[in-house]
Order: sequence, then structure tokens, then C-alpha cells
Amino acid sequence: MQHRLVRAPLCSLLSALLLAACGGTDVVSTPAEEALGTQEAALCSGVTVSTSISGASIYQGELAGSGSWTVSTGANAVRLEYYVNNTLYASEERTGTSGTWYFSYTGFSACGTTYGFQVKAYPMVIDSAGNRTTCYASPNTVSQNVSTDPCPGGVWTQTGAENCYDLIMASCYTRSWTPSCPASPAGKACPSRGAYCWQVVNASTLREYTCQ
Repeated sequence: MQHRLVRAPLCSLLSALLLAACGGTDVVSTPAEEALGTQEAALCSGVTVSTSISGASIYQGELAGSGSWTVSTGANAVRLEYYVNNTLYASEERTGTSGTWYFSYTGFSACGTTYGFQVKAYPMVIDSAGNRTTCYASPNTVSQNVSTDPCPGGVWTQTGAENCYDLIMASCYTRSWTPSCPASPAGKACPSRGAYCWQVVNASTLREYTCQ
């Protein structure tokens, strides 16, 4: 009997040591994130959000936009993210079931440039204890292109052509055409948009170029 009483604990100890050496004592646990994900999925089930852009523009280098948002039953707040050319510039959270938003940011001063402005909205659920759940699986995205003012200058672009024998009943070389274009004007820089010039191509052909 004494041999049996000693052998059983000894066998158990050896078995435990063997299992530990072979990696057999790994414990599989459920992470807290799994429960949190399940809770979030339950809270966010069926909730949606819609948002709109009322207007967006750039003035003196500042891009500004405004709009509205609405969340469905089950949500009571919204997360708003503001992007320019797919880069996140700002984000905010607003409580309630509907409201307005406003965004402004400076640094967009390059003339003749178009930027892609985008607003992403996510419904949120805030419980009585103040715990905030953002429903990232149910976003709504709206976008609008906004442009800076055109650059002061432009390039010479052909906008017309005349036959001098039809126009003045004579060769193009018989008179002076002003303002005259620079040599080979097409695509060259010009001082101010809307300006025009004339190019004599040959005795019969006269071309008009406009700064665009």
C-alpha cells in the first residue's frame, strides 16, 4: 500500500514534467478583444449613417466645407473624418441623431490645382455609462473636387484661322497684324489669360492664338 501511495504522485509529477518539456501544457484562452468585438457587432447591428456636402471651396489658400449628417435608430452619435487627396486632415465626434459639420484647413495656395475633398462618417453608440462604440463596418463617404484660382498666366493655344484672300482680298504679308505672336507660339507661356495674338503662316493663312 505504501508503494502505491508513493507511486501515484510520482507518476503524476513525471507526467507533468514530460508534458511541460514537450509543450503539452499550453493553455488556450479567449482574448478580451473577442468579447469586445461581439459586443460591438451587437450594438452596431443595423445602424447606418448618411452625410452630405452642402458646399466646399478654396479661398486665399483655405479649403473650407460644410454639410449635414444623420444616424439611424440605434445610434446616437457620429464620427466624422475629413480627407484631402486621400490624406486624413482632421476627425471629430458629434453626439445626437443629426446635425451639421464644418471643416477648414489652410495651405492650399497652389494656383490652378484641383483637390479631392472627402468626408467619411461612421455611426456611434454611446451608452448610459459614457462608453463609446464606433461602428467602423458601416461608413458613409461623400466627396467633392475643389479647385484653386487659375494661375495668372497660361499658354498660347490656337483658337482660329483665316484665309487672307477671303478676309482682305490680298496676301497676308501685305499688312501688319498686331499684336503679333512669338515664333512657334503653340504651347509657349503667355503673360495673361484672355490675351490674343496673330501669326502669319504663309501668304494665305493667318492664325489666331489665345492665352489659356
